[in-house]
Amino acid sequence: MYRPPYVAGSFYPRDRSSLLKMIEKFIDDAKKDIEFIDEGDNVGVLCPHAGYVYSGKTQAHSYYYLSNSPPETYVILGPNHTGMGLPVALMNEGTWETPLGEVNINQELASKIVERSGIVGIDSAAHKYEHSIEVQLPFLQYLKKDITFVPICMGMQDMQTAIEIGKAIAKSSEGPLGVIASSDLVHFGNRFDYSPIKGSKEEVLSWIKKNDMEILKMAENFDVQGIYKFINKNDYTTCGYGPLSVMLTCMKELGAKNGKILDYSNSYEASGDYSTVVGYGSVGVKC
Repeated sequence: MYRPPYVAGSFYPRDRSSLLKMIEKFIDDAKKDIEFIDEGDNVGVLCPHAGYVYSGKTQAHSYYYLSNSPPETYVILGPNHTGMGLPVALMNEGTWETPLGEVNINQELASKIVERSGIVGIDSAAHKYEHSIEVQLPFLQYLKKDITFVPICMGMQDMQTAIEIGKAIAKSSEGPLGVIASSDLVHFGNRFDYSPIKGSKEEVLSWIKKNDMEILKMAENFDVQGIYKFINKNDYTTCGYGPLSVMLTCMKELGAKNGKILDYSNSYEASGDYSTVVGYGSVGVKC
């Protein structure tokens, strides 16, 4: 099955040369912020998935973190924004295309994950228009040729589901593996029906950063239960807390002890609009 680049030209440039230049600039800037990269065969990262002009800076920190020894095989998990397809949908065969070329699905790993998890189903419909996984591929293609991956789209994101999937991925892995959790942080403002604070620009942005950093600190410490408590208590609008929890569970199963916060930003920095703000975080884990 072939999946074309659905959001090329909107979330990131359709032109190959322009896309490469944009990613190169983001990666070069990330190098200035990250002085030390952990060693390890397995790597997990949290990456945002907005348009590159908004979140590419933070996204690049995650990819620079895995750039010193990038695996050949990845599992990329993202939330289901469209409502299409199965509750947890894995695409088990085919090719995805971006302006940087084609990436094949790792059929062997996909089959093992489905076998070891009672909740992951085979389904391509959930992936047809979903952007959260697609926007990760150009960064991977920039760093390494001939990669393979398994895309998993999560409409159901409860903690039990996330832990089960994370353990299934870990048990299915037989070599160096990259696990990418695609998620933005808070979605603040009337557009998202979420405005728990009213105040000045400084007050709003301070509140957003404080709460987003709570999520990132819990991710850094592998506190999956804490993430769910925080999300439920505050009705917090992090869209991919399930994929994040899958990545943390998987990396813990593979032997990781803790993570590292690599970067934080939000959409205000690009838009200048504090009435509608989306937060972006980067966390890296290696073992």
